[in-house]
Amino acid sequence: MHQFEHKRTDITINWKKPITIDEVKYLQEQKCQDTYFYKIVGRYNESYKLFYIGKCIDQYITTRIFQKDHIQKQSQFKLDHKKHTLLISLGNLEDGEDYTKEQLSNVESLLIYSHTHDDFSYMKNVQCRLNHNVIENYRITNKGWRGEGMYHTVAYGLFVKG
Repeated sequence: MHQFEHKRTDITINWKKPITIDEVKYLQEQKCQDTYFYKIVGRYNESYKLFYIGKCIDQYITTRIFQKDHIQKQSQFKLDHKKHTLLISLGNLEDGEDYTKEQLSNVESLLIYSHTHDDFSYMKNVQCRLNHNVIENYRITNKGWRGEGMYHTVAYGLFVKG
């Protein structure tokens, strides 16, 4: 008889309070410590909307935010939501473990997939809106700033109690 291993990857992301694009520029100039995950939110009065979830593995987020295609996305967000101020929230991995590029990509995919329904109608991510290619078990805990309503826990897979 063959037993299957139902291993689960647990990842905790600690989201920082959102900052302006100008503050991201300052972080870039200061060469501050970077992170793997970020989200773009729009603020109107005291209300926040989740626009975008992203990750960076081989470059700094402070670099990614200012690349041509990303600037175009931000311009479109501003056109579509003129009353909203764009802000960036950085997400640091809490436990300091090393994860593979595939695992980090899977986390991004599951976060996007989990936050693209009617409750998050402002989401602009195109990738992973309707499906994802994740075949492993994950539990993602989002701590810290979640003022736009991001779920505290996102889980995917088969979990067996032993």
